Amino acid sequence: MWFKKSPLLIGVVVFTILISGISFGLKDTVYQEYSISMGADTPILSLFFKGLSEGVYPWSSAPIEEPIELVEDDVETEDIAEVVEEPVEEPVTDVSANDVSGNDVSGNSEDETYEFTEVTDDYFCDALFIGDSRTVGLSEYCEELDSRATFYAKVSLTIFTAMNKEFVKTEDGRKITVDQALSEHQFAKIYIMLGLNEIGTGNTEYFCNKYKEVLDRIRELQPDAIIYIQGIMHVTAHKSDNDKHFNNTNINERNEALSQFADNKTIFYIDMNEAVDDENGNLLSELSFDDVHLKASSYERWHQYLLQHAIVK
Repeated sequence: MWFKKSPLLIGVVVFTILISGISFGLKDTVYQEYSISMGADTPILSLFFKGLSEGVYPWSSAPIEEPIELVEDDVETEDIAEVVEEPVEEPVTDVSANDVSGNDVSGNSEDETYEFTEVTDDYFCDALFIGDSRTVGLSEYCEELDSRATFYAKVSLTIFTAMNKEFVKTEDGRKITVDQALSEHQFAKIYIMLGLNEIGTGNTEYFCNKYKEVLDRIRELQPDAIIYIQGIMHVTAHKSDNDKHFNNTNINERNEALSQFADNKTIFYIDMNEAVDDENGNLLSELSFDDVHLKASSYERWHQYLLQHAIVK
């Protein structure tokens, strides 16, 4: 029989079917961000190999040492894009530039506040951008920023993994965490946009507790930096109206909570949705190729918004 003479071919076929099945089964969880960013027409097998190249394996989201306790809406396991750490029990009670103990870590005791002004691209020469695939897109399709600023951005990055995931490449070829990188290099401005991948995980309070921890740690490592909290970018009306978790109602709720962290002295909240939304507060469909991410040509709107909303001290 032919199959007895071609065991290698049989093995390849079986392997392909197996990996395709795994990729399809995990396209909305472990490989969700790849599925979105690579487009609907991407071969399902490509998700597995893309994840493999970045150290994301089928079992990456499987281990859960402690159950996630939800205070509000229940979240179905298959809708969670990433496993996160054990939730912080204490709610967010302080939205100033204080650490979780209530101590002032901003190094700024002045009462002076600042207003946004317009700047040139050279403003970003000492800036850092931290974010997920949307920020990856900003670095890939905005040469003015990519040639000046530093980007610590990665597909599927969340507020829960932002500081301890090893993905920042060093000059000697190693990969270190954002926490390590910020310990070694100082920036004058730090932009953060994280929160979309976490929409299906926990509730707003749980998300903001972790966000506050990250802000406090960044402030500890970067005492002189201006920190910009960027509101989570909206999705299109089509996506928002048809997704239980990834909708603009949930995004707006979390953005409102994030805006409370701004003290307008050392931490500022900016919302680039003003540059990409329609009249109803949804991402303009013509700006996106998948209802979630911007088209390459659309990143200029984000760039222009940043130029017009800067703090100069």
